[in-house]
Amino acid sequence: FAIVLGVDLVCGPLLTLVLVSPKKSRRERRLDLSLVALIQLAALSYGLWAVFSARPVALVFEVDRLVVVRASEVQIDYLDQAPPELRQLPWAGVRWMALRQAHSAEEIVQSLDESLQGVTPAMLPGWWRPFSEARLAIDQRAKPLSYLLAMRPEQRGLLESAVLTTGLPVNDLRYLPLTSAQQLDWVALLDSSGKMVGHAPVDGFD
Repeated sequence: FAIVLGVDLVCGPLLTLVLVSPKKSRRERRLDLSLVALIQLAALSYGLWAVFSARPVALVFEVDRLVVVRASEVQIDYLDQAPPELRQLPWAGVRWMALRQAHSAEEIVQSLDESLQGVTPAMLPGWWRPFSEARLAIDQRAKPLSYLLAMRPEQRGLLESAVLTTGLPVNDLRYLPLTSAQQLDWVALLDSSGKMVGHAPVDGFD
């Protein structure tokens, strides 16, 4: 969003300063300003569309982590393979989801091939399932936050700051790695019910 604002600033006031001259006729100045306005509007429209396409739409539990999926990463062509209640991407906020198990060895191989190309199961609507199906697995995979504090003493300050924002004591919190296609070194803080109550820029993998 900051990039969008920066580009729009360049396309607007700065281009105007470059083009406008008192030596030009009124007609030429009007033409220049009209062209600058059109360029600025086009840049703003494209930028806002890019921001909208990059919005996070899903938080998917995948094996041992929570994966943030952006709208542009969802394989839209397969959206009709998702459960009916998950076929619409949210316009705001994220939808919590689980992943089903592979149906066959061939599907496992195919999934590995797609992952090597940057398309993980979390991005494939055909793998999505209601989040309720992941609650037991999350309970089994989530670790006490005290374990992460002991494992990452150099980042204790970051974790303690994140704990303060939750309003819960350390002993009541667990964590899971929180990843995306661009980031791997975050953790989600979970309360006793498995609800995410905070996050921190700390590597959650052992």
